[in-house]
Amino acid sequence: MTDTAACIDNKLAFSTFRALISTSRLQDKKLQNALAGLDVHPAQYSCLFVICEHEGVNLRQLAEGLHVENSTASVTVRRMEKAGFVIRLPDETDSRMTRLYPTEYGRKQFEKSKRVIGEFINRCFGFLSEKEQRTLFQLLGKVSSKLEQYSFCSGQE
Repeated sequence: MTDTAACIDNKLAFSTFRALISTSRLQDKKLQNALAGLDVHPAQYSCLFVICEHEGVNLRQLAEGLHVENSTASVTVRRMEKAGFVIRLPDETDSRMTRLYPTEYGRKQFEKSKRVIGEFINRCFGFLSEKEQRTLFQLLGKVSSKLEQYSFCSGQE
């Protein structure tokens, strides 16, 4: 078995990659704990956020906004419909398309979740100075931009 770190030329980049993954997983775990008292799962919150902020979004637009596959968004929306968070209504001009809208219950859950997540975000980043937050935001933006340009393959040359 080969050591993954040994295959990487830039050891600092590898360490940064691992730290980013670890931080992301920890953030997800802690966010789930923060939202535990509410009816909204973090993945549902992300969908609800997009749907509440962009009422009438279609499934493709939702998936693109969340950087997930249409099928993943569809499963989440189906669960959210069942829970009473959102409804699908036919598009007024194209009957083949449906649009997503929050229910009154969905809006209430969104507002409750938004307060919890706001506090969570402040605890995660509030200790950083504004300059540090801006730098982190810019650096993560650069990494995201590069990832969007990169086409992944199986590693075969």
